[in-house]
Amino acid sequence: SYGELKVYYLFTPSHSALKKGHSDGSLGSLVCLSREAVVCGPYLRPISQSIYETFSSKHADKYLSWIVYLTATFYDLLKKLYDECNSKCGARGSNCHVKACIKGCPTTTIAQDPPRYHDAKCKSIVKCNATLPTLAKYGFVLGDPERLNGDRPSHTKRTCRDFCNVFAEAFEKDSHLVKFFKAIDNFMFAIRAPFLWMTVALWSLSLFYLICVMVGRLDVLHIRSHLRIPSSHKITPQSLLAAAQVGRLAKISYLQP
Repeated sequence: SYGELKVYYLFTPSHSALKKGHSDGSLGSLVCLSREAVVCGPYLRPISQSIYETFSSKHADKYLSWIVYLTATFYDLLKKLYDECNSKCGARGSNCHVKACIKGCPTTTIAQDPPRYHDAKCKSIVKCNATLPTLAKYGFVLGDPERLNGDRPSHTKRTCRDFCNVFAEAFEKDSHLVKFFKAIDNFMFAIRAPFLWMTVALWSLSLFYLICVMVGRLDVLHIRSHLRIPSSHKITPQSLLAAAQVGRLAKISYLQP
């Protein structure tokens, strides 16, 4: 068994004591339902989540191959989703980044000690006109619109800027998702290493044999026939089967054991 391919690290549910959020860019920050959350939250939910339990047991034997060969595609599509959301709502100069929070919002000032929550008048991600169409384009919807809108309770309100800031941590060099790529490479090498080293050993043996042929005398390696006369190489199959030739062939030292 290989113990380094730990998929559950991608969605760590626990919060770090330092920032009350998920450590190392865990994707769990995008689906978090914790009451202690400050920036993470239930931002995303797959459209097909309702049928997951139906097909999970049926395709359980394919999960490992999906993880190994589709993680790169998953990363690319997730990065495209982040880039599009960030360009429309999270980047400086966009309407959501500038107008989402009112003047004096606790999240935009350092005068108030953390944790800092949004004001009740701030515009949540639910009220953004660009977020839901963008998420639907990639097969997602908002995970819990009521919580994200601050309806229950008010400190769970999240803006587009919060979403983009949390989302960006998933692509940092020390994030679980990036480390998972290295774990996949190590896993592929671990299962292929025996065949790789056997191939190297066989090629090394072949190369050593070729060097011996090129450097050493052929007679020493018993490759060239010890019969010096040309006629000795013209023995027909019929003569080998003839009783009269058996005695003559027995005198040839090359054919003797």
